[in-house]
Amino acid sequence: MEQVSAYPFVKTLKRRQLEIGFVSLPVTISLVIVVILATRLLVKKLNEAYGSTLRHVPGPWHAKFTDIVLRYHNVVGDKYHWLTAMHKKYGPYVRIAPDEVAICDPAAVKKVHGLGTDFRKRRLPGQALNIFSMSEPRAHRARQRFYVNAFSNDKIKASHLPAVRDLCRIFIDNVREDASNSPTHSADLYKWCMLFGYDVAWEVVYGNAATRGVMARRGTIDEVMMGCYIQLQNAWLRFSYPTFVIARFLIPVIPSLRYTFDVFGWYQHYKDLAEEGERQSKIAARTTFVQGAQFDEKDGKYQLEGGLRMSQYDIAHDITTFLGAGGEPIGATLVYLIYTVLRDPTLRKEIEDEANRLQEPFTDVQVEEQCPVLDGTIYEALRLFGGGLTCLPRWAPTAQQLGPYTIPPETCVSSHIHQLHRNPAVWEDPERFDPRRWMKPGQSKALQTDKFQPFSSGARGCIAIHLVMTELRLFVATFFRELPGLSLGPSVTEKSMRILDRLHFAPVSKSLEVVLPESKS
Repeated sequence: MEQVSAYPFVKTLKRRQLEIGFVSLPVTISLVIVVILATRLLVKKLNEAYGSTLRHVPGPWHAKFTDIVLRYHNVVGDKYHWLTAMHKKYGPYVRIAPDEVAICDPAAVKKVHGLGTDFRKRRLPGQALNIFSMSEPRAHRARQRFYVNAFSNDKIKASHLPAVRDLCRIFIDNVREDASNSPTHSADLYKWCMLFGYDVAWEVVYGNAATRGVMARRGTIDEVMMGCYIQLQNAWLRFSYPTFVIARFLIPVIPSLRYTFDVFGWYQHYKDLAEEGERQSKIAARTTFVQGAQFDEKDGKYQLEGGLRMSQYDIAHDITTFLGAGGEPIGATLVYLIYTVLRDPTLRKEIEDEANRLQEPFTDVQVEEQCPVLDGTIYEALRLFGGGLTCLPRWAPTAQQLGPYTIPPETCVSSHIHQLHRNPAVWEDPERFDPRRWMKPGQSKALQTDKFQPFSSGARGCIAIHLVMTELRLFVATFFRELPGLSLGPSVTEKSMRILDRLHFAPVSKSLEVVLPESKS
């Protein structure tokens, strides 16, 4: 006879424990795997944070473990302001991510970007191969040599000086037309400065900007702001890939999202430049760089100066980047130059007086020699508001010594050029806009020095420096000569002109309203 337990619930409890044990076995294995992976990740992060020689580089605590804060500032467009604050707090060397250091020390910048440097530029995944993205030094040097010759000072003056004058005139006419059609006699200079920079680049590439450029047909600013939108799209892609994917699906419902998440779909003409073979052929045949060059039908390449051979795709990719690099940076520099001068009536009057003393038709050399305040203003604008990239990243292939710190291999070193131009150890009263600092005896105006390089330096320096300085001098002299007595519009405030860092500089308001005297509008 079976004995009845006095505690029947004990059997039930044991049975349930046994069942739970069998059911939880897969869960237990999963938890063990998760713990192992988490431990491995933790050890890796701790090793990156404290095992690397970068542990000695000062910076915010979170930079040792993650780059999420850096990516966030890329998304919101204030990386420039964040890096400036970091340098002021920690000095010329700042660790801003587990494998990235920002620098603004002149000696370190020279070592990273100088001729013969060991540091390398890195081509990003999905990035088209062009002169800006090429990472192999020998191939880049051959192509760079060809374009430097094409952009030489003598060739620029012989072939493009009259065209730049014409574009300055078209700019003035468009501003006056906008003001005459406005009840407040105002015009948006941000738009026209951006279009002017783009049209000068168009003139160099195609040679017909006066008739077919964006200003001549009164186009929109969206046609020339490709770099800005690409930066925003890439920033979101790095910051949160799921958000990026979801937003792409929402574009049909919320069309405005395409500005951020479907750049290449919105700007189809840029996609055409990079992808369509038939259009590539037409582009390559039209550009001034290959006029007179022989085209080899066998391998589909042009035979250029110095023995360089380039395909239609190579040329099309290069000139597409020239249009972007020549438009936004110059436009941004001009916007902040005009804004700064119009805030100072005394400086504006000095520049207007110098410009009025020039005899038509004047050249950029005459502007440089006869207008010292105007020329100093251009250099000061390049120092404080140069529209180029905020940071120039390079990668260390081997361990490198920068200042007191050892940089391990595969570390990204980002040169913060704008903070280099504000380094108090190099510049007296660096935050003050002072054109006369460039008029002092002994002050160098070289554009690629250790402490001043608005167009980068070394082998990767801007190949169109002569063109840029020519257009800046002619534009600024023409602007203040033809449009005297301008004043800033009521919409222009320090808040509206706060710098937005989207690959290149821009005011957050994306506008610069100026009011013309009625007699000039």
